[in-house]
Amino acid sequence: MKTRTIFVLALSLIVFLSWLAYETLLDTHNSPEVVNKSHHIKRHDFSLPDLSGQPQAFSQWQNKVILVNFWATWCPPCRREIPDFIDIYKQYKDQDFIIIGIATDDEIKVADFVKQLGINYPILVGGRSAMQVSYQYGNHSGALPYSIIFDKQGIIRYRAGGLMSKEKLLNQIKPLL
Repeated sequence: MKTRTIFVLALSLIVFLSWLAYETLLDTHNSPEVVNKSHHIKRHDFSLPDLSGQPQAFSQWQNKVILVNFWATWCPPCRREIPDFIDIYKQYKDQDFIIIGIATDDEIKVADFVKQLGINYPILVGGRSAMQVSYQYGNHSGALPYSIIFDKQGIIRYRAGGLMSKEKLLNQIKPLL
């Protein structure tokens, strides 16, 4: 019994330290230093398929304020932020603002999820390819959700892993519109 208790405590400590390291890593994406360094990173073109299997080049959305959001159907924070994205896109889509959702999981699950929620912005599906794009834009921890905001000149103005609140998104995009 004593060995089992020690094992459970050790395992709990490992889980807690892993969570703490993960949260600390996410916080570095939000730090002013990382965001300021982002201002020197321009977007690069990539192509991923949409839900009908047609390749979509990222360059087609140039000269707009863009939120690129990497997500998955199985990710609870992703599922929580999407309804806010739907509302914000509805409100700002006519002001040169677009959201590009990039799903990292199965196309059929994504299509069902998009239909269920009524997602009104473009969705691309990429699996491993999507995670490679995410990595190229600084998501070295593989966090989901992971969001990047580009200004109209294609320069990153914000990037971070974790849930993005409606208020945070509005605070980031309004000055860029």
